[in-house]
Amino acid sequence: MATYGAYAGAKFALEAVSDSLRREVGPLGVQVVVVEPGGVRTEIAARGAATANDLAARMTPEQHERYGGLVRANNELMASGTASGLTADAAARVIVKAVTARRPRTRYTAGRDAALIMRLGPLLPDRALDRVLAANLRRHSPKGASERPASHSAANSASHPR
Repeated sequence: MATYGAYAGAKFALEAVSDSLRREVGPLGVQVVVVEPGGVRTEIAARGAATANDLAARMTPEQHERYGGLVRANNELMASGTASGLTADAAARVIVKAVTARRPRTRYTAGRDAALIMRLGPLLPDRALDRVLAANLRRHSPKGASERPASHSAANSASHPR
């Protein structure tokens, strides 16, 4: 999701470490399994929204113009995802299934949203998946909010300086 770069990077790193560890210790009889969770009803959404609102309160007017709508849309999306996400008990059942399976898969998903992204991700081109995720975020955007920041993308700016 937009604004989740650091979080996503940490999760991708954890997935890579898990894959490497699975290949390293598999010959020793140790099984490593990744559980990919979707929305789970926890306090993280409320804490994240509070942090985002605190940062938004300190934005310059230009930053607020560019990112204020995105912050509000992300907060709304997180609130709706948390409300409709799995309970912690349901997520725990997926973990128990993974841990107790006689022949566990390498990956499990917890929640419909995680399963959908895991299934669509490899099938859709990156830009198509970007549009699916953007459409979901747009449902939570304030009316009249800009869909994207006014600046060029990092790749565009790097290859085409102003």
